Amino acid sequence: MVQRVYLEYLGDSIELPLGATIVGRDVGCLLRFNDPAVSRRHLRFIRRHDEVFVEDLRSSNGTLLNGRIVSAPLRVENGDIVVVGSRQITMHISEVDSAAESTLVLKRLQPISEHEQVMRAVTAQMPVALPPSVEGTHQRCPRCGAAVTEFDDECAKCRHRWGSFRPMSVTDVRPNPVVNRRRHDRHPIELSLVYVSPELEIEAVSRDLSVSGVFVCSQVLDPVGTVCQLTILVDGGPPLLMRGIVRRVVEHEQIGGEPIGLGVEFVGVGRHELEWIRRTLARIADGADDAAS
Repeated sequence: MVQRVYLEYLGDSIELPLGATIVGRDVGCLLRFNDPAVSRRHLRFIRRHDEVFVEDLRSSNGTLLNGRIVSAPLRVENGDIVVVGSRQITMHISEVDSAAESTLVLKRLQPISEHEQVMRAVTAQMPVALPPSVEGTHQRCPRCGAAVTEFDDECAKCRHRWGSFRPMSVTDVRPNPVVNRRRHDRHPIELSLVYVSPELEIEAVSRDLSVSGVFVCSQVLDPVGTVCQLTILVDGGPPLLMRGIVRRVVEHEQIGGEPIGLGVEFVGVGRHELEWIRRTLARIADGADDAAS
């Protein structure tokens, strides 16, 4: 028989590995909470083969085990309640016949290596011709896609010259189905995350999320094609590590539309991370249905 230990928070169960597991608000914690009442390194669980202990790490607001202040390492049993700040964790300890893999396994985060950055480099995005917004402008620069007229000899933006060429007719502008099509529906959600690229390392929040990507709100921008690493700071769970590529850059805030930021496509999503995204999106959908009914 093998003992399995799970930490339950808001219906989600996370298996506790052997050894020490730090719980707190710090990004490096294997189990973290977005709660100012939680210290950066608040407590730790110590799991041995047949027993589990909880120890407070001199946190500002203390730790409670079944309502009792944890002043020294205490052994926890099945059904015990551990209170961290305003968060409540329920312990589940059971005996199983086999060491089947848990729903969500805690793991340490690894940065993107230089080799992976090179291997995941992508071809720069080609300019996309969008409907002109300037009256009397009906043409686009073939190099950068900026608006030009039939009387211009060079592009005012990139200085590309096309000599004596003149269009014989006005370009027929039609909606681009590739631009308008999205692989998955996006759902509005604000998640705390850390965005890391070869040039930037910023803490930000998301605007929306889908199975294939996320929009990162940020005043500091990377160019299209940038390989990046996203660490989503899950409340009541381990930080989720995902790799991505910047596919879209919004440089100016749109009236009633998207804020300034980066549209990132996921390219390195593990099975557990993908399962978490799907569960989160399902909860958003269920909440919208309840509000509409």
